[in-house]
Parts: sequence; C-alpha cells; structure tokens
Amino acid sequence: MRRQFVLDKKSSQQLDSLAETRAGNRSLVVREAIGLYAAMEASLEEIESNPGFIKMMERSAADIRAGRVTTQKEVERRLAKKRKRR
Repeated sequence: MRRQFVLDKKSSQQLDSLAETRAGNRSLVVREAIGLYAAMEASLEEIESNPGFIKMMERSAADIRAGRVTTQKEVERRLAKKRKRR
C-alpha cells in the first residue's frame, strides 16, 4: 500500500542515515519505526493498566496534593552532604 507523508529536513536526514544500513530501503525503516512505536504504546498501556502501578500513581498524586514532596534542589543538597561525609 502506497502512502505519502512530509518530513522535515532533520527527519529526512535521519531516515536516509538509517536506510543506509538497510540497503537504502526507506520503506523498511518506516515499517520498523511504526512497529517499534506500536510495541512501545502497547507496553505503556500494559504498565498503566497494572493495579500496582495505578495504586502507586494514586499515592503519588495524594502526596503531591498534601505537599509531601521534596524538590530536586533539596535532593541534590542532601546527596552532596552525604558525599561529603564519606
């Protein structure tokens, strides 16, 4: 089945580069990319439907709403302090 689509310059260059190792077959690269993307989406859906994951995300959201969070700067400060003690 034939399809047409438009690529920006960077995507076109990446496609050409990837096709070089596949005997110049750009269609193969596109099919592989679509397959990988579909597999990734399926994996994410499986993870996100896992009851344990859902519970963890609900707990995280509750912690955020309640203000039980640590900023990135605070974590970095604690780690730096810990490294100094060693």
